[in-house]
Amino acid sequence: MPSKYEEGDPKSRICILGEAPSRMETRMGRPFIGPSGKLLESCMHAAGVARKECYLLNIWEEEVKKSRTGDRIMDQDGETLWTPKGGMTALGEHMSSTTLTRLKNCSANVFVPLGGTALSYLFGDTRITKWRGSILQSPRLDRKLVPAIHPAASLRGNYLWRHLIAADLKRAKEESLSPELDLPQRDILIRPTFQDVEDYLATIKKTKKTGVDIECLNHQVSCISFALRWDTAIVIPFVGEGGEDYWSIEDEAKIWLMIADIMGDPEIMKIGQNLIFDMSFMLRQNNVFTRGPIGDTMIAHHIVWPDFLKGLDFICSMLTREPYYKDDGKMWRKPWADLEVFWIYNGKDSCVAIEIWDAIQPELDDGFRRTYNETIELFDPLLFMMTKGMEVNKDELQKTKQKVEAEIKTKEEELVEVAEVSFNPLSPKQCQDYFYVTKGIKPYVSRKTGRPTTDDKAMARIFRKH
Repeated sequence: MPSKYEEGDPKSRICILGEAPSRMETRMGRPFIGPSGKLLESCMHAAGVARKECYLLNIWEEEVKKSRTGDRIMDQDGETLWTPKGGMTALGEHMSSTTLTRLKNCSANVFVPLGGTALSYLFGDTRITKWRGSILQSPRLDRKLVPAIHPAASLRGNYLWRHLIAADLKRAKEESLSPELDLPQRDILIRPTFQDVEDYLATIKKTKKTGVDIECLNHQVSCISFALRWDTAIVIPFVGEGGEDYWSIEDEAKIWLMIADIMGDPEIMKIGQNLIFDMSFMLRQNNVFTRGPIGDTMIAHHIVWPDFLKGLDFICSMLTREPYYKDDGKMWRKPWADLEVFWIYNGKDSCVAIEIWDAIQPELDDGFRRTYNETIELFDPLLFMMTKGMEVNKDELQKTKQKVEAEIKTKEEELVEVAEVSFNPLSPKQCQDYFYVTKGIKPYVSRKTGRPTTDDKAMARIFRKH
């Protein structure tokens, strides 16, 4: 028997999964018809997706309650159904069992979990702002996912998120044509021989274009990758298992001379994310000068879309089909813990940089090329300042420090006088407890995490309103 909180044909190619019905949806017996449902439909139309093309339902068929800080979802009796760290409780699983059966029995080629709870239910991870737009495989369903931010989050002041929701729904429509998980295949050469390095860099000299990215450890380059195209790259390691040198001293010196030849060639275009960091680092540590045309994906994207995030993870989610992979780079402190994962991560950065650069060219040509070129022209003076430094008046710096510390102390004393309870203003958790629990203010949600925050912007809003 169909649930009154589901809608659409279970044979549809796209299945959209929400969290739970709102009070309005409970009364009307239809999912996604409140304010967030209207916004969802608006995003669907922008993506070229009709509501009647989709199968829509929620994890739970009944209304749920949330704790003020958003760290717990409960039933109407206050029993916990789900937490971000623990996931579904036994009661949560029991209450969602009917939905799970419907999900398994439907014919969708792609599932769209809306928000961190639905993502956690189908994928086991709550970080919706990291995984949104990625093409994933659900371990629970063994089928394809394209997560999207829940429209309700955009209604809470994150207007730009509706553009991301539309983009992710458009990707879901593209992926709905097939049930197969067909992800980009990249040929990344790790553990190269000296001859491999020599041959690959010689090819770059001929093609006059390369993606490049470095990873650093202990103030040295631990590996560097070069990509010829979006689907092929070489990773040149300098740190091996256990932290020992990968090459002999003689071979490493020869390799660095070849790298310097590539980076200094005025005819070879270097493409990468935030390249001024790589350029300044290699200049300071290895005396490698970079010359020639620069294709900086971060600068290009930020000039074209200044309101959006400019990290490679975000740009990658918008302009490539590569699923989120940036967590693999968190091993940079101890890359030898799993060198192959770390090296592939390094190689992917170079590959996707070329893919992004090629994809953004039409937009740069649509009135932004001059601004981009003028920005890149600042690289040389910026590199000079980053390498040589700038003169600082230490006495004035010390006076300013003392003045600021005195002002902070005065503010802390004022805070003690006016606050109902004592709390540490430098602790985000204690600030959230004070403003959102003790004071009862409706929590402000971070654009990046989708969770309650007391960052500078949230504090400014609280100050203006309260």
